[in-house]
Amino acid sequence: MLGTHTAAKALASIPKTAVDLAIAAAITWVALTTATGSYPPAGSRPFDALGIALTAAVGAALVARRRFPLTVMAVCAALVAVFEARGYWLSLNQTGLQLAFFTVASRRGRRWTAAAAALVFPELIYSNVHEWVGSVFDVYLGTAARVVAIAIVGDGARRLMESNALMAAFSGQLQRKQRDREQRAVLLERIRIARELHDVTAHHLSVIAVQAGLARYVLDSDTETADHALRTISEVGSEGLAELRRLISLLRPDDDEGGGRADDHPAPGIAQLPVLIERVGLSGTPSRYAISGRARPLPAGVELCVYRVVQESLTNVLKHAPGASVDVQLEYAPESVSVTVSDSGAHTVPAQRTRTPRSAAAQATEHTGAGVGLTGMRERAALYGGRLSAGRNADRGFEVSLTLPLDPADADGIDASAAEPEPETPPATATPLV
Repeated sequence: MLGTHTAAKALASIPKTAVDLAIAAAITWVALTTATGSYPPAGSRPFDALGIALTAAVGAALVARRRFPLTVMAVCAALVAVFEARGYWLSLNQTGLQLAFFTVASRRGRRWTAAAAALVFPELIYSNVHEWVGSVFDVYLGTAARVVAIAIVGDGARRLMESNALMAAFSGQLQRKQRDREQRAVLLERIRIARELHDVTAHHLSVIAVQAGLARYVLDSDTETADHALRTISEVGSEGLAELRRLISLLRPDDDEGGGRADDHPAPGIAQLPVLIERVGLSGTPSRYAISGRARPLPAGVELCVYRVVQESLTNVLKHAPGASVDVQLEYAPESVSVTVSDSGAHTVPAQRTRTPRSAAAQATEHTGAGVGLTGMRERAALYGGRLSAGRNADRGFEVSLTLPLDPADADGIDASAAEPEPETPPATATPLV
């Protein structure tokens, strides 16, 4: 099977011009050797130089039959007509004429095939009537059957070539679409990785920066607070490294160091929100967390989406609205879960405003979501069919609201204890560090 496939590829790689040249040379050689090596039928003109020239001309014309099928057909018909009119062995050049006719049938439409048949049939009849043995009816019937057979085979070859061309075009289109899908998948994966890295690093580095500034500020006056801030920096740094290792282990599952520990640090979810919000409160931003509705387990992807949106929103508050208070409200509904993060607006110390050359308008532009963070949140929401809105609230602060739809079938896997009605969780308040 492999040898046949290799042979077919080798034949397909041969130039078509070389194939046509070989076929024309073979037909010419057979005609010339037959004419010079056998006795011509009674009444035929002896094969002289003109007969050789006409036979060679028919063979030479066949070399260009693929590129100019109609022209070659006309030339071969004219040469054969002259050959027959001069009284040579009539059947010698029938093969070349029929090959030219087949080329027209396989390269042009049925109208041109019918016109070529009308040109070929009289010449074949003329030679067959003089050389075939049998009744005239049989000669006409046999010649007509041959012409029709050549036309049918040529038409089938033409349709096969058209089908192959369509299949090749369709295959090329599929390959282009596959390449586009692969490129799009790579782009989406790059965006997902960039979003994860941004969400992980931006929050942890923001908390570390705030806590480091606080520790430096109170290092001499309040060693206990400074020590607590340094411990927070250590914890946040370790947590950030753990999340980065988890992300890298997911991206490199075959890695010897991280592949076997992908589950050691599961993706964060709603259960980690109190720690996240408390940490922000300890950084000097008064934070409140409230839950309404009946809490229940959610798909891991949905929980991660909620966690990342809250994390990014709190990070934006730390960076762009220092001194603001933050309210985080999580609401469970029968067919959705929503979370709202709102702050009371920036209360920047005047000295801090003059420390940076950026204008307040530029800071407001960042806070309204012109950066990467809000784009990443919108992408996360769209990934799970949710809605995310962000903008100014009534307190002249900023509010981010996320709503994710839930499949009612997700509640089927909840155990009986979780299915019992639970009282609403009272709001949890994280006392600010300073």
